[in-house]
This record gives sequence, C-alpha cells and structure tokens, in this order.
Amino acid sequence: MELKWLPVAIACFLVLCLLVFLFIRRKKQINQKSAGQPLNVIRQIRVGKLHGQGARNYQQDSFGVSDPELLEGSGLLAVVADGMGGLSDGDKISTTVVETVLDGFSYSQGQGTLEQVLLTLAQWSVREVNLFLGPDRYRSSGSTMAMGMIRDGYFSWVSIGDSRICLYRGGQLIQLNREHDLKQKLALQAINGEIPLQEVYTDKRRDGLISFMGMGTIDQIDMPSTPLTLLPGDQLIIMSDGVYNALEESEICTALDKGVEAAPAELEQAILNKAYPDQDNYTAVILSCET
Repeated sequence: MELKWLPVAIACFLVLCLLVFLFIRRKKQINQKSAGQPLNVIRQIRVGKLHGQGARNYQQDSFGVSDPELLEGSGLLAVVADGMGGLSDGDKISTTVVETVLDGFSYSQGQGTLEQVLLTLAQWSVREVNLFLGPDRYRSSGSTMAMGMIRDGYFSWVSIGDSRICLYRGGQLIQLNREHDLKQKLALQAINGEIPLQEVYTDKRRDGLISFMGMGTIDQIDMPSTPLTLLPGDQLIIMSDGVYNALEESEICTALDKGVEAAPAELEQAILNKAYPDQDNYTAVILSCET
C-alpha cells in the first residue's frame, strides 16, 4: 500500500472503531433502561366477577374493582372482603373495607410504589373499621381483606384473614398469600413439641381467624417481599373461602381454563352442583392479563 493511502486507512479504521463503540454503548443503555421491566408489559386487564349468597340467608361478602381503563395511569386494584358470619354486622364491616379501599385508591390515583399504596389503603381500612366499631365492640364483628394491585406489569398484594390470592399460570394454581388461621399457630406449637402433631388437623378451632379486620390492633398481615412480574396469559383470582372450601383445586383450574368471561359462571355452577346445605357466601374476582 502506498504511504499516501495510509492516513485514509487509519481514518477509516478509527471511524469503524467509533461506530462499534457507539453501537455497544447504545445497546448497553437500552439494556440498562429495560432492566427490571417486564419483557411484555401488560396493557389490558379483563375482569371476571363471581358473587353469590350460597345457602345462607344473608350476604356478608363484599368486593370491588377499580376502573380497568385507568390501568396505564393509576394501575388496577381489586379487593375482596369476607364478613365473618359468626359475628354481627359482618356485611357492614366488609362493605366498609371495600369502600375505604376503592375511595382511597381513587383519591390517591395509585401514587407511590405498589407496597406504599397497598399498605396505606390497609392502614386507612383498619382505621375506618375501628372507628365504625369503637373500642367497646372490637372483635364483636369482623371481616377478611384481600387486595391486589397491578401496575406496569407487576402485581403486589396485602391480605388479612383467610381470603386467598392465587396466580393461575401454565395450568397451575399457585396460592400467593398465607392464611391467618389458628392452624398456623397450632402447627408452630406442634413443631416446638408443645402439642401432638395430630391436633393440627383435628382441633375443631383450626379454621378460626387469628388476624382480621375488626379486632382493633391487627396481629398479622401478608405481603410479598417483591412484586410479582406478570406474563401475558396470567390470571389472578382473589376469592373468599366460600369458593376454595367448596371446590377442589382442579375444579377451579378447569373453570379458569375457560377464560375470564366464562370462568365465573363455571365456578358458580360447580359450587351449586355440590349442593352443600351449609354453603357459605362465595365471591371471587378474576384478573386476566393481556399485552
């Protein structure tokens, strides 16, 4: 190569190096920007609702869902509250919980992290229920509370009591929250050798709640350490014990396989087919995630 072409070759080589450097840096910036973001952001949530009285002569379940059209701005929030049938005014307590949660969510417009929003709404709900009852009536009435929020492709929740929050993904129903019933306490006592293991399953009090709305100071709540990353096709179901106690897990999965539009009717028919003489009120909210 003639020397006169050497500067041109060097310049071309330097330009090529610069382009490679810029390409690598741009790719790194894109990766950094998308780090922690879902690969497929959920753009639409379709909602299914199930709400029935069962064999009871009253309805003490309440539920609510925020406007799905506000998903991309404020997110979407769903709540189920199961009034405690063995106590008075369970319907009023569950209604207070749902109204406080939805009003608070509308007022705050989902500002803050998922955890901050949910804990704030839980705090407001506890306060309103305690104000409704007054100190002299703590534990005279009560309700569970299970609420979940979807925003930017993530899902988080807070629950008190034994209403369940489950994820249906890939044909598997996965319970996300922990129930606050006496069985948990009995299991701990059994592990520590304080009672026989058999009592965990035979104690007639095992389904009694040890943490619920209306007890004054709440003993336990359940929440995730980090939000769940949602995938297209995921379904979330928040349900009272009138649903999951009546049906086998396989029956719930079969209904969810029908899709969010058909699942509520499938679940209800499955419950009615059982014809349990003591069938509890049953309520569920189903959230179907789509891009």
